[in-house]
Amino acid sequence: MEIVKLNGEDTELYRRIAHLVMNKDVLASNNNYPFKTSPGHVWFVAYDSEDRTLGFIPAELKNRKATINNYYVAHDDTHILCAMLARLTEELRKEFAILSVTQNRHVQAFRKCGFSIMFEWEKYVKMIYSEDDQEKRS
Repeated sequence: MEIVKLNGEDTELYRRIAHLVMNKDVLASNNNYPFKTSPGHVWFVAYDSEDRTLGFIPAELKNRKATINNYYVAHDDTHILCAMLARLTEELRKEFAILSVTQNRHVQAFRKCGFSIMFEWEKYVKMIYSEDDQEKRS
């Protein structure tokens, strides 16, 4: 598995994710909320040796915060999700506080990757990455 970091309007990003962000099953897995991007986003996209996209995590970079909101991982695969989160946190943690609006079904995976709960809603949990939490779990 490879994970690439792409800017929010990179043509490679569209090639890798367009077929997913317009797929009704992928949208349903995201509670029918559309995926968004901008020049202020970076995306971490996982793909396999056959160049199939396995998942993606966009993060909006704004005011020294990197906010994950709306992501996708094929088959809710925790291994792929954690690999993308590890790459994202490694790349961004020195310059940004990393926050996530996490779907309830992925809370345990995010916890395993060093995130802690800040606030809970009905379908989502707001989480924050902490290197201290990650070290405790390793």
